Amino acid sequence: MRFAQSNSVPSFKGVMCSTRFLDDPSKTVESLLRGGISRRSVARSNLMGHARYRYFTTLVVTLMLFVLGQCSRMERVPFSRCEEINGLPGPSDMALETRSAFGGDRLIIATQERRSHDPEDEYLDEGAIKFVPLDGRNRHQVLSFEFSGRDEYPFHPEALDLLVQGGSHYLFVLNHARVAQHAVEVFRIEKSSLVFMGRYRHRFIEYPSDIVGIGLDEFYVLNHRSSSALEHYGVSTLLLGSGSLVYYREGTYYRVLGNLDSPEGLALSPDQSRLWISIGDDGELLALERGSGPELRPLARISVSGYPARLSFVGDDRLLVASVPSTWAWSSHASDSAEKAPSRILEVDALQGRSSVAYQDPGNEISGATVAISQGNRIYLGQKYDSFILICNQ
Repeated sequence: MRFAQSNSVPSFKGVMCSTRFLDDPSKTVESLLRGGISRRSVARSNLMGHARYRYFTTLVVTLMLFVLGQCSRMERVPFSRCEEINGLPGPSDMALETRSAFGGDRLIIATQERRSHDPEDEYLDEGAIKFVPLDGRNRHQVLSFEFSGRDEYPFHPEALDLLVQGGSHYLFVLNHARVAQHAVEVFRIEKSSLVFMGRYRHRFIEYPSDIVGIGLDEFYVLNHRSSSALEHYGVSTLLLGSGSLVYYREGTYYRVLGNLDSPEGLALSPDQSRLWISIGDDGELLALERGSGPELRPLARISVSGYPARLSFVGDDRLLVASVPSTWAWSSHASDSAEKAPSRILEVDALQGRSSVAYQDPGNEISGATVAISQGNRIYLGQKYDSFILICNQ
């Protein structure tokens, strides 16, 4: 997910969070229970005896009740004004397109109704790519892209990224076509249509959560977990994750990182020299320096509060991080829209490793925000399960 740079870089002021910046990212970083049961904790319980397991379960339930109690007393850190834009089912990811063919700037949004499934757990409703003009006579209206040249392959978008190259604008989309079948699709963006340019499927694209486009024939895909249940739960018993980072270039796929614990988001620095990954279950951001081709060099790890989801750059050295304070409440909201989940947006100094709370809400305005992007003094917030986004002033 990427957004356009602006000459006016917003400055966020809020509650400071505890962070840790590591010069040596190979060192072990503590993994805390952050708003829900970590898969590591569940794996650890499998190694205990029955008595220990009962004790552990009681302890976890107590911790959950404590966390939920804390969520109910969450300090609200609002933006000055937020406008709700409806008609966008499950807006899980978005990109900001400046100087679009439609005229002016617009948000491009991946939408998918996620609460309705058939008996095989496939989505009942087809997904779509929508756009919202940010100025002009169609300002803040929800409009739909039409596909041009695309076949009838199922379309359930999970994430997207915008690439500007050679004067044209391109959209990379992660498509969760079927439960066990995922693909990357590339489109050229026109005024109100998406021209299909190609589809990429490979065994390395397992259960993808985010994507970054580098060139028309080059991209990164982040896998939340392995497609193999045996591998996924096998590595979990070793207190490891089964997520991975995949690099594709000119017909060749490379698995460049493995054993990531529930990675959720990718962000590429404006100069394309650094790649950032949010590691959900570890509550960390991982910084990597890009080399030639698939080469990556670890730079740092930053600990953040909550369960970090999608990332976006604000200028050259600051990140906006949508971090879910309570995965327990978020899971409840996924099942029942009446159950509200808190949201937190962090601003992270990528050079100093410090973060502050830019926005925090107990679920009154938005439940479980998973994406935040910025333009000037405006912030755009999205989430995975309801049918709206927020456009806010900072």
